Amino acid sequence: MPKVGPTDILLKVKAAKICPTDIRKYNLGSNDTRIRSLPMNLCHEYTGEIVDVGEKVKDYEKGMRVTGYGMKGNAEYVKLETVSSNPYFVNAILELPENVSYEEGAFTTPFAENLHCIIDSADLRFGDTIAIIGAGHMGLQQVNISHWSGARVIAVDLIQERLDVAKEMGADLVINASEENVVEAVKEFTDGEMATSSIATLGVPAVIQSAIDVTGEGARIVLFGGAPTGTIMQFDPNDIHYKERLLVGIEGIGVGSNRHPERRVQALRHIASGKIDLNKLITHVMPMDDIVEAYEIMRRMEALSIVLNP
Repeated sequence: MPKVGPTDILLKVKAAKICPTDIRKYNLGSNDTRIRSLPMNLCHEYTGEIVDVGEKVKDYEKGMRVTGYGMKGNAEYVKLETVSSNPYFVNAILELPENVSYEEGAFTTPFAENLHCIIDSADLRFGDTIAIIGAGHMGLQQVNISHWSGARVIAVDLIQERLDVAKEMGADLVINASEENVVEAVKEFTDGEMATSSIATLGVPAVIQSAIDVTGEGARIVLFGGAPTGTIMQFDPNDIHYKERLLVGIEGIGVGSNRHPERRVQALRHIASGKIDLNKLITHVMPMDDIVEAYEIMRRMEALSIVLNP
């Protein structure tokens, strides 16, 4: 068991959620741009109970239920620094409200990233129309946030069951891309104005192109999903240039001056409010011993989200 230093806490992991980024790393291995060395622990969306604290720890105590941070969660116990030199980890250890389960709390990090995506990258405003291309569990969170922001929400996917959940999350229009012409459906819904912003939730050229095609003049197009190293796509630059569209990238809760650690606090507050039913996104809860099976289920796209219990 890890030994705590003066400013460390020791966390007994209670719930570890598999993230789409974990699956990308699992699939690509060393071909993933974000992997620095192998082997590595993949999980960074997890919660647990504090079982030990260092002598200089001030804000945390044994028995507290908290969120964790960093690629450490696929373990029984995790040692965390409460004083980090990395500004990315500000607000990373948050106490869970009494009405938030360990499983729900594991969504704090991804929900914060989705808040950053909608608020800071898409710059969504009340009355806007946003098209979310891909209704996996991240896209569905984006649907929920956009709905509560007062926007008209369009969700696009190939799997009808996911679109049914998108409706429950607040989507005003769902489009099954295997059955409908996505651009024509958006054009009809918006009376020809098209979406004011869009999100490509997958780093797949066809998804990115669709995110471009469904927007109108002056739109913001957010590239949310990471792509394999060396991915190349072609598009007509005039579609961006003459229509004054803006392509925007996103990384976690932001980088540099665009970093927004407050999104974690806001995310946990939203989860605690009951405005999103995360149980609709948790399709499997499995023991940590079945981690390989869980990753294979996610890779086959047979689950929205899987939470592992050590």
